[in-house]
Amino acid sequence: MTHHRSLASFASRLALVGLLACGSEAGAPDPGAGTTAGSGTHGGTPSSGAGDTVVTPGSSGATPEPEKLGAPYPVVFMHGMAGFGQLDLGPIGITYFDGVVEDLAKNGESVLVTVVPPFDTSAVRAQALSKQIDDILKRTGKAKVNLVGHSQGGMDARVITSPQGLGYGDRVASVTTVATPHRGSKVADAVLGLLQYLPTDVIDSVTGDFLQLVEKTAYELQTDAHLRQQVVELSEKYMTTVFNPKYQDAPGVLYMSYGGRTNLRAGLGVCDDGKYANDAFDLDATQLMLAPLAIFLEEGKLKVNDGLVTVESSKWGVFQQCVPADHLKEVGQLGPAAQSFDHLKLFRDIVARIRKAGY
Repeated sequence: MTHHRSLASFASRLALVGLLACGSEAGAPDPGAGTTAGSGTHGGTPSSGAGDTVVTPGSSGATPEPEKLGAPYPVVFMHGMAGFGQLDLGPIGITYFDGVVEDLAKNGESVLVTVVPPFDTSAVRAQALSKQIDDILKRTGKAKVNLVGHSQGGMDARVITSPQGLGYGDRVASVTTVATPHRGSKVADAVLGLLQYLPTDVIDSVTGDFLQLVEKTAYELQTDAHLRQQVVELSEKYMTTVFNPKYQDAPGVLYMSYGGRTNLRAGLGVCDDGKYANDAFDLDATQLMLAPLAIFLEEGKLKVNDGLVTVESSKWGVFQQCVPADHLKEVGQLGPAAQSFDHLKLFRDIVARIRKAGY
């Protein structure tokens, strides 16, 4: 298999992300294991440990917790649906946030990347994430972390931070979401419509080969409770009537968001309320696998989107900016086509803006 064919195979795998609204690491991911890469001035300093703490006279003898360190806080990246830490395809290894960790390290930032179950609800993924956040806080001695989630990763961040979720608001300084379907994606609704109304043989013919690319057959999609509920959760109805009312923002946490625009749309109007200017002359041509979905999401009304999530759906908290990229280019996928957008600069800007906010 050639290098290009390997990338094409990887592209096909990630295309499920498009079908299901937001590939899977070789072997099952370890939900409790975050990966650390890069080195820099903002990576955090390990705490001195309980052994250096003096117990004062008259105390109970219990060793008090060492004082937590303040900002700058660690930046933690979280992947979307069907995401992974590193995917090995023959002789090449591909990371979800392609080259981002290494690029930030050159700029003096040490960031961490978490890995959660690729096919499950955000409630389950947040539970896996919590163990990794606890470990990061323990190892760095920091009081808080900054969470940056792409696609469903942003939903995971909201669940772990929310008082109605895991209640980590006292340990999270900021939540930044990139192309997260806060109000759902009509692509998920379309998939659910297929499963609900079409005969099984039609569903198989429409989705079977496509889902097999990520080792999920159409039959498994109908019977796999985890994956099916994940698709339900990403639907417009669920996000607007269940998820958003339930998982309220944590007081004191800064929420920021970014949206993507593709299909040669300038984003006039819908992108004008960003904190940072939208360059209407910088246009993005959608990668082939997402082009039909971008047109589908426009609904004939030019609803600006990134091929999976509309700009309006991606807005949450302080809307920062529209970026000229489709859903996969936002994180540097796939291959040469992704190079038309500088995703490395996007994440440099994201981290720099978190630091500018004092976190």
